[in-house]
Amino acid sequence: MVMAKRIKVSWFFVFFFMLMAAMGMASQAAALVIALFVHELGHIFSARVMGCRVEKIQLLPWGGYMYLDQLIDVQPVAEIRIALAGPVANLLAAAAVMALAEYSRHSPIMDFLRANLVLMTFNLLPALPLDGGRVLRALLTGWLPFYRATKIVIGTGAVCGLFLSALGIFMLAQGQPNPSAIAAGVFLLYNAYKEKKQVLVPLFRYALGRQKSLAGARIMPAHDLVAAPDTRVYEVLKHIRPQKYYQIFVLDEQQRICGIITEHQLLREILTGAGQRPLYEIVDRKEE
Repeated sequence: MVMAKRIKVSWFFVFFFMLMAAMGMASQAAALVIALFVHELGHIFSARVMGCRVEKIQLLPWGGYMYLDQLIDVQPVAEIRIALAGPVANLLAAAAVMALAEYSRHSPIMDFLRANLVLMTFNLLPALPLDGGRVLRALLTGWLPFYRATKIVIGTGAVCGLFLSALGIFMLAQGQPNPSAIAAGVFLLYNAYKEKKQVLVPLFRYALGRQKSLAGARIMPAHDLVAAPDTRVYEVLKHIRPQKYYQIFVLDEQQRICGIITEHQLLREILTGAGQRPLYEIVDRKEE
């Protein structure tokens, strides 16, 4: 199996494990690092089975972010399979330890068992960029546009971040400091903010790849949208579900159809940097 071309370690990753070592938790930190690699190997194996090449991995304290040669964010089945592969790998590792190894309460083997279970559980939280958040978004796109599904998961991620931060502060006040809970909460809150700022990025990446898929497709399911003439191109993009092909009916002030814009034309406007253009300008240009 070919590994990623490049592995990038985030500063947050280094700081977190240095903090754990400074607090006398070096054994737990080492176990968590090994469990993390098990987790990422699960993702890499699944991605390879799905025909994707892993170009880069950015390591974080509770997982990693894979950069693939294909956009799986808008491919629900592929995203679910690749996302769940990491937690499944941790579950299998924990099951193997329980079945094959002899361990005591405070042994390194027990640390590794706990690390796999904690990593698996945390990554199943409904928050981006965690695996649970990716699975939830992929499921929601069966009923909702990609943009709306992403916004919902950003919200659930922020709630998870607030809960973990509050839990960590509560444990600290009780004299039972848990740096993992506070760090995890801050991590999820930061990523909720980050995802909110770049929520349209996957859709623009989708627009780039969509042209290629449309070029080779002879027949695709279609879906209609109705829009006012002053609607901006990027606003239409927010209502697109990638599993379907779209045509947009543009209505005038008397609610009559004044033009039809195909998805080809919509994506062409986006790729040329005209995402702020109102639809009536595209319709008028077609008529000239």
